[in-house]
Amino acid sequence: MAFLNKVKQMELKIDEYLDLVSESGILFAQIIAFYIAKKNDLMCEKCEIVRTNERTADEHRIEIEQHLYKYTLIPENRGDVLSILENTDKVINQIKLIVMTMSIEKPEFPESTIPYIELMVQSTANAVEELIKAVRAFFHNFHLINDYTHKVFFYEKEVDDYSEKIRKEVFDSKIDLTRKLHLKQIIHEIEMISDYCQAVCDKLIIYTIKRQL
Repeated sequence: MAFLNKVKQMELKIDEYLDLVSESGILFAQIIAFYIAKKNDLMCEKCEIVRTNERTADEHRIEIEQHLYKYTLIPENRGDVLSILENTDKVINQIKLIVMTMSIEKPEFPESTIPYIELMVQSTANAVEELIKAVRAFFHNFHLINDYTHKVFFYEKEVDDYSEKIRKEVFDSKIDLTRKLHLKQIIHEIEMISDYCQAVCDKLIIYTIKRQL
C-alpha cells in the first residue's frame, strides 16, 4: 500500500508538471498577441507567470526524479520517464526564453509579417498542447500516443512553413540588415519550441514500441 501511494504521488506530481508546460504554451500565444497589440502591461504580467511556471516545473521535475530513484519506482521504465521529463523541460525553457527575449529586445516586425507570425504562434501553441496530450497518454493511455504525436508533427511542419514565409517577407523588405538578422533569430527561437515538441514525440514513439514488445 505504501508503494502504491508513492506511485500515486509521483503520478500526481507528473500531472502538475505537465499542467505547467501546457499553461505556458497557452500563455505564449497570449503574450505574443499582447506584444503585437502593444499591450505591454498585460504582456509583462503573463511573462512573469511563465517565468514562475518554468521555475516550479523545474522543482517538480527534480522531485519526480528523486522519487523515481529513492523509492525504486517503475524501474523497467525509469530511464524512459526521465528522458521524457528532461526533454519536455526543454519546451517550457524555450517558451520562457523567447517571451523574455521579446520583452527585453522588443523586435519590430514589418506589418506584412504579422499575419504569418500570428499563425506561426498559434501552430506552436497547438504543438505544445498536443505534446502534453501525448505525454499524458504515455502514462495513462499509451495506445493513443500516435494520434497525438501525428498532430505534433503536423503543427511542427506548419510552424516551419510560416517561418519560411516570415523570413522571406523580412529579407524582401527594405529594413536594414541588422534588424533583418535580429528578426531571423527571433523567428528561429520560436521555431525551436515546436522542434523540441517533435523531439519528445520521436522518443515517445520509440518508448511506445518498446512497451509493446
